[in-house]
Amino acid sequence: AQLHSDLIEAAERRIAADGVNQLRARDLAKEVGCSVGAIYNVFEDLDALILHVSARTLRRIDDAMQLAGDNNNTADPVDIMVALTETYLKFVQENTNLWRGLFDHILPMDYLLPEWVTKGQHILFRHIEMPLRAYMPEASPEKLSLTSRMLFSSVHGVVSLTMEKRISGLPQDKVREELAFLITTFVAGLNAK
Repeated sequence: AQLHSDLIEAAERRIAADGVNQLRARDLAKEVGCSVGAIYNVFEDLDALILHVSARTLRRIDDAMQLAGDNNNTADPVDIMVALTETYLKFVQENTNLWRGLFDHILPMDYLLPEWVTKGQHILFRHIEMPLRAYMPEASPEKLSLTSRMLFSSVHGVVSLTMEKRISGLPQDKVREELAFLITTFVAGLNAK
């Protein structure tokens, strides 16, 4: 159990510093003081270890979003949604390599994801669904889920293109206000129906 924990923490530090694509079993073994073979006694493969780090990253995003929702004393759900957007952007800016590890790590096509991974990936959407329900009171749970995922994907796309400094990305000093504009405009469209 201690080696399991040590390896996850070491992998997280290395991913945070150098990115997920630079993670090497030999470096981890040296850092935690074990053999390379010992890593594979604890984890099926390096992908499994990376998935544990990704799960921790998702929990950290989840905790930050929960705090943003809890700290927003406004009765206006759109303000909560904007705060969630700002929280996501801030997390990405402060933890870029860990965040990139969620999306840059490519699993083999036949890799079977454990159920806990799939559940962890969907947990963030509940933060969006709660305030979104105020604007879609008649929506089915499926529609609400799809809409929250679409909003997350929109925000994530803007953040991702901006962080990658793509030509279609936004200037760093404008991304926050433009994300707020995206959310408020979307909500205005819902209110106009």
